[in-house]
Amino acid sequence: MKKIVLLLVTLFSLNMVSQASFPVTENGVKTEIVADDANLAMEAPYGSDFSWGGFLLGFFLGLIGVLIAYLIDPDWLRSSLYGVLALFVIYLILLFTVLASVGAAVASTPTY
Repeated sequence: MKKIVLLLVTLFSLNMVSQASFPVTENGVKTEIVADDANLAMEAPYGSDFSWGGFLLGFFLGLIGVLIAYLIDPDWLRSSLYGVLALFVIYLILLFTVLASVGAAVASTPTY
């Protein structure tokens, strides 16, 4: 036990020495970013492909919701598939939870 404590103290003290040996200094270099019309084309788009309507249709209605979302707006297809995926993940979590609790209940019953 004493050797482990001594090892930890040594490691922490060496860490402090190495940090103190190399101080970080501020340099006076300032950078300025200038945006003109040529740089505006490189900006990321502000719109998103995600649609809450499609997600909710896929989440609550499953594959039928995916079909409805595609018929309403084809751009909602990806969001509705995310909804079905989220539903499937939640279903798997609940299934494994129930199976684990049933397994624990069966294992704890006494056998005669």
